[in-house]
Amino acid sequence: MQNLFLISRACALILFCSALNFSDAQEIVVEDESRGRDEKIALVVLNGFGDSKKNRKAQTAFFSSLSYDFFMPEFILRHSLEESVDTFSEFYKEHKLDEYDEVKIMCYIIGGYVLNRHIENEGLGSITTIIYDRSPIQERAPIVAVERARLIAKLKFGKVLEQFSQAENIPISDLKGVDVGLIIENKATSLMRFFKKAADKYGEYNFSPETIDKNLDDYFHTVLDHDEMYIRFDVIGEEIKFFLENDKFTEEARREIYNWDPFEKHEP
Repeated sequence: MQNLFLISRACALILFCSALNFSDAQEIVVEDESRGRDEKIALVVLNGFGDSKKNRKAQTAFFSSLSYDFFMPEFILRHSLEESVDTFSEFYKEHKLDEYDEVKIMCYIIGGYVLNRHIENEGLGSITTIIYDRSPIQERAPIVAVERARLIAKLKFGKVLEQFSQAENIPISDLKGVDVGLIIENKATSLMRFFKKAADKYGEYNFSPETIDKNLDDYFHTVLDHDEMYIRFDVIGEEIKFFLENDKFTEEARREIYNWDPFEKHEP
């Protein structure tokens, strides 16, 4: 019985790290070359550890359907969180994003961290709009992975996952002039449900939008978990599109936390 438990635990840990997968993702750039950059708006999507070829396919189908030049860089480097920031900054310069009339950005967790450090180093440039995806539960995934499966996590992700697990995701001190939206995930992924006890050790989960990021102009709570955030644009797509166009979410967007146990199964 003990052996079966250990085998089951080992398999779960391997699946846990496999779920945080960005190794097969590729850079995506979709541009309208019939107009100059100063006549267009760029939309940049910065993914997280849930990045994958499959997820990028779903993201590209949605984001490229909007009226923007679309950019999805590869920027997460195995050996360094700091160099991941530098890699995005180089991408930003290489594609001359500051030549656009505006730059709008959608960020998934580590993508938001990298963007904030980029802004601190390089300034806002043409950035006018930022949507941050934040997850009080999923943001504990890196530290849980390092704690419960350090060797597997290191083999799969190098040093960057552990470095991010130790980093404080500090918002920019001042984003005056930038419209900031916040999407707060209200549900745990299946793997975070499995590691609930390990995640719970780090205290209460903060679902308060104002304490997550004081820069926000608007926010909503979503029924989606972190895995679903990459693919379920049938659920969140209209809210993202509305914010990009109107600098706020719709009146119907949910601005109250869901009254449920986020570690129970809930359908979108």
